[in-house]
Amino acid sequence: MSSTRTHRKTKLDSMSSPKGGDPATRQRICEAALRLIVKRGGVDVPLADVAKAARVSRQALYLHFKDRAALFLAVAQHADDKRGLPEAIRRLQQAPTGLDALRHMAATRATLNPEIWPLARILDSVRGEDPAAEITLQNRLAARLGACRLIVEQLARDGSLRPELEPTIAADLLWALTSLRTWEDLVLVRGWTAAQYEERLLATLLRVLTNAPAPDTSSLSKRRDDAAAQRTQRLWKQGTARPS
Repeated sequence: MSSTRTHRKTKLDSMSSPKGGDPATRQRICEAALRLIVKRGGVDVPLADVAKAARVSRQALYLHFKDRAALFLAVAQHADDKRGLPEAIRRLQQAPTGLDALRHMAATRATLNPEIWPLARILDSVRGEDPAAEITLQNRLAARLGACRLIVEQLARDGSLRPELEPTIAADLLWALTSLRTWEDLVLVRGWTAAQYEERLLATLLRVLTNAPAPDTSSLSKRRDDAAAQRTQRLWKQGTARPS
């Protein structure tokens, strides 16, 4: 009897899960994987370490995720939901003017990019293993381009878009200037702070895309916490692999 009770108190969840996996265990695995991905900068995250951190067996992990690509895709969705990305997108879409949308995009990229970057690295590492990972990455790029096109359309309706600039070109420029790769070059490689990135990005977007007067950004983001960007800069120095 006592041995049975001891067996049931095992620290590792190694029991068979119902079809699709137990939702609570699945979330625990995603949360453990996310912590490791952020801590290690999106590199060197073997499934054995994820299972250990989630307090599940390797067998239980594979009952919930068929391979590492499936796990990391689920982690990306989990991170989006946890960090309020859908709500940030809604606020961007509901901005009263195109200029407000540009300001919101600059602030959002400065805030979320340090957390997105490790996930982008880990997804980039599995894109060749699973077509679903490649599709997910391409869909994310396409979705961001779609958001840029909506902002440009709003700028045009407001009369704020530079008249000599074609909307398709304006959207492409907005998409490139706000890309994760551009953020990586400026913040991780060149050492800009999050506040400097937001301030300079917004000033550039307004000058390049709009006929609005040059913004006064002298006090912009003075309260922004650079801890996340600084942590990501330290991780960057440990390895130079970069996502697309």
